[in-house]
Amino acid sequence: MMGKPTMILAGVVGASLLCVGGWFVTGASGDNPWPDSGPVFGDGKDRYRSSTAADWVSNADHVVVATAVSEKEIPPSQGEIDRGEGLIGRSVEMRVDQVLWSREGAEHPAPQTYTRQSTGWVFDDEPANRHEYALHERPRIEPGHSYVIALHWEPARCSEGDEPDPAGWVGLGSGSTLPFDEGTLGKGEFEGTERPAPSPSAATRATTGDGTPVADLLTGQGADQIKELLATASPTSIPANSSASSSAGSSARTTSGSC
Repeated sequence: MMGKPTMILAGVVGASLLCVGGWFVTGASGDNPWPDSGPVFGDGKDRYRSSTAADWVSNADHVVVATAVSEKEIPPSQGEIDRGEGLIGRSVEMRVDQVLWSREGAEHPAPQTYTRQSTGWVFDDEPANRHEYALHERPRIEPGHSYVIALHWEPARCSEGDEPDPAGWVGLGSGSTLPFDEGTLGKGEFEGTERPAPSPSAATRATTGDGTPVADLLTGQGADQIKELLATASPTSIPANSSASSSAGSSARTTSGSC
């Protein structure tokens, strides 16, 4: 059986996929660069620790239930078109349906709507020859589906000689966006595939400890259980930003929405 095809990306942080140094696909056969079925898969780097309830209350400003309502293509760069390979991104409009938890003293209230960048497609030779692209162990974020998302307000990042990255709402990382169709954790879109409702988890904090990912601890359960978990979770003293040391000195952040 052929394994999941994988795209190896350079320069990817979180789900931002607009500036990519190079890529290739494994698991394809013959002259066809795409897998026989399913998306091409890639890997991203988490901005923050993101799997456990302690990670969420340490690093997030809000935890929300949000539904993807629409999407727009983000065209590839001219350099990618000239090279004959690259990524076509998506801008996805999110509607916040419910706020499950908010950090005391959060600088910004939870949004009613926001826009996020998500994986789209990879192309070979020309943009019309494309194939769906997703990240390992993360939802692709597709219209019509709902998700539980731990959101963080990311200040604008300004680097000399580069276009500024505007401030906005972002997820923490691979463990902070979970399928939540019909109010059930684990039901819905994940890695570009729709998953049925799972059986409720038998795990409890008493038997698993705080180190168990939220996705495992509360699979098959609903909003009330998530609220209860987050209300009793304790923040950690571990530095929140897992990539801060690598980016220090190369850019500066501002607390405003622009540089």
